[in-house]
Amino acid sequence: MSSRQLDVADMQCWVFRMAQTKWKISAKECTKLFRTYDILGFLSDCYETLHVSSYAYALEEVETLLKNRGVSV
Repeated sequence: MSSRQLDVADMQCWVFRMAQTKWKISAKECTKLFRTYDILGFLSDCYETLHVSSYAYALEEVETLLKNRGVSV
């Protein structure tokens, strides 16, 4: 695994756990949302932009993506 892949995976894990805590949902529910809306793919695709900000900012971007798709968390 490359250094970039490790960095992306780290961000994905942190954002997942932060989402689960902030949204007060189980890991199973969070996994379903992340899979349905390809949040891990989004984080990977946007990593170059998101990693220069905080993980909290990355979570805000995920929430915006979900809101734009009609999902309320």
